[in-house]
Amino acid sequence: MQLQGTVYIDSVFFINLVMDLYLLALTGRILGRTAAFRRVFAGSMVGAAGYCIVLCLPKIPYALKVFLGMIPVGALMVKIACRTGGFGELLRGLGILYTCSFFFGGFILFLRDKIGLFSGYGDSRAVLLGGAFAGFALFRKLILFYRERKRELFCRVSLSGNSGPVEFAALIDTGNGLREPVSQRPVAILDAEQWEKLEIWMKPEKYKIIPYHSLGKENGVMEGYEIDTMKVKGKSGEKQFDKVIIAICKGKVSQKGSYQMILPPELSV
Repeated sequence: MQLQGTVYIDSVFFINLVMDLYLLALTGRILGRTAAFRRVFAGSMVGAAGYCIVLCLPKIPYALKVFLGMIPVGALMVKIACRTGGFGELLRGLGILYTCSFFFGGFILFLRDKIGLFSGYGDSRAVLLGGAFAGFALFRKLILFYRERKRELFCRVSLSGNSGPVEFAALIDTGNGLREPVSQRPVAILDAEQWEKLEIWMKPEKYKIIPYHSLGKENGVMEGYEIDTMKVKGKSGEKQFDKVIIAICKGKVSQKGSYQMILPPELSV
């Protein structure tokens, strides 16, 4: 005997629409893209409609339907909602979308099975939508918390350059234990190309040799110079440091160019 169930397509469409609204909103936040509500809604409509169409395809196993529908429909959803740039960003957005979806599903199952308020309603629409809202609120809070903590790792550094004050974006690296061997003072690291703005400090009496070792190179030396003053501006305020030693990095300290300097904790605010 074969058991058959009834699937109400309007209910499936509505639930998927709401879920996709939450998922696309989170995807946009993680990608750092400004996702207007109208674009998120349009992407969610496409996602819900695509899921329903794939679900109704005859004589195809359900797992194959999901696999065939997930990638193209998901990519179109992300493209519409987040206006991704190249293929790499689109692929990253698709990965974020389905990662959020995976954790969303696990969170809703946890609420249904472990929380008394939800467990009495089984797989009802109220559980799904209530769990989705709770999951969205929680994940949104976690994203904001992570970004706030990440922002605390960055600051602005001001140095006197050839034509006046020069500002750099700096990463506060708690793992930076680099020190000048004679004075044992902590050392900051700056991109080599940025030193063109600081040539006034490249004097013999301020020259330093800083030995270091790393994973890529067991032993090496960096050239550096002593700067009279350095101002650091962070979330908690501004602080001035005197007689700061800055080493020259032969290359970029950030491959993406998001910062030009690495600061040890002792030279941060």
